[in-house]
Amino acid sequence: MAATEEDVEVFSFDVDGTLVSKSFTDAVWLRGIPEAYAEKKGLSFEDACRIVKSDYERVGDESIEWYHIDHWLHKYGLDITPDELFMRYRHEVHVYEDVEHVLNELKAAGYVLVISSNATMEFIEFQIPSEIRRLFSHIFSATSHFGEVKKSNSFYTRICQILNVKPQQMVHVGDHWVFDFLNPRRIGINAYFLDRSGSTKSNKWHRYIINSLEEILKVAGIKA
Repeated sequence: MAATEEDVEVFSFDVDGTLVSKSFTDAVWLRGIPEAYAEKKGLSFEDACRIVKSDYERVGDESIEWYHIDHWLHKYGLDITPDELFMRYRHEVHVYEDVEHVLNELKAAGYVLVISSNATMEFIEFQIPSEIRRLFSHIFSATSHFGEVKKSNSFYTRICQILNVKPQQMVHVGDHWVFDFLNPRRIGINAYFLDRSGSTKSNKWHRYIINSLEEILKVAGIKA
């Protein structure tokens, strides 16, 4: 069923794995910080990586500190800013090829576009180029704006309240089965699971599983 038949007004998108590949964030967390720590302490990269990964696991992704890069730079006493670290891996930022076309089509059709991500604003702003970022009316970061560590039901509820729309008037697209698909659907949002690898087995939700952002144009009633 086309979104227009449900009076959808807003299209919401996740970032990592949806608009951009995960190569940049992986590079920063799993190469950048361990490399900087190894240099500071005179360790091998392998030893530094083991220490850093162990610390990540000890803090855990249920803690807000886990998501904030400043916390880790301070913890390890690293004399580098987030921007400087990001610049080292700017070549790892890859916007998916289907993104700009799909967003422009949705924007031209009159839909409101927003980002709804778990990433902090530093990561979002660095990875999304200005020509794409300008297409979004709002950027919502669960960690930076709401102090939440996951995209919960309440996260999506607050977004709907801010945008002054009913959940049924929003479509959300993302690549995490729970945080981008099940959670928004639980409050009535029209969520679609983006599986770019095509590895998801057919199940009762198959009509809501897409392999490319281009498929969301059909949902919006737009001819590709």
